[in-house]
Amino acid sequence: MVTTAQRIFAVTMALALAGCTTTQADFNKKPEAVSKAALCRTFMETKDQAFYQDLLGELARRKIGPMDCYQMVQQQNQAAAALVAIAVVGTAVAVCANNNCGNAYYPTNTYRGNCQYNWQYDAAGNRCGHRSAWSRPGGF
Repeated sequence: MVTTAQRIFAVTMALALAGCTTTQADFNKKPEAVSKAALCRTFMETKDQAFYQDLLGELARRKIGPMDCYQMVQQQNQAAAALVAIAVVGTAVAVCANNNCGNAYYPTNTYRGNCQYNWQYDAAGNRCGHRSAWSRPGGF
């Protein structure tokens, strides 16, 4: 289940980052309407030389350097990776919490008496102390 959730989240993040680009048709309609992030990501990812030159011209018009774009895209990718890492850790913690992972301290079988631990009270209302199952050799 964890790997499925991780894959779904990774695909979602990839699609979200891919959505931060622009198409050549949208760019040609109104270059000034394209956001800086979409312009930079498209500039970094395009393989079309003519479109690359158009994007470079728009970046120059906006006084944005190619290194600024590189840094912005790198920061966005790092932020996306951090979100993925947080989601993976959160998913693992949730799965572990639901499946009682790491139960080394708490026994899995249930104790039927009143004095499992020394801090509990017996049926008469007296503190269990050293009479508890936990305090005896071998436990309960």
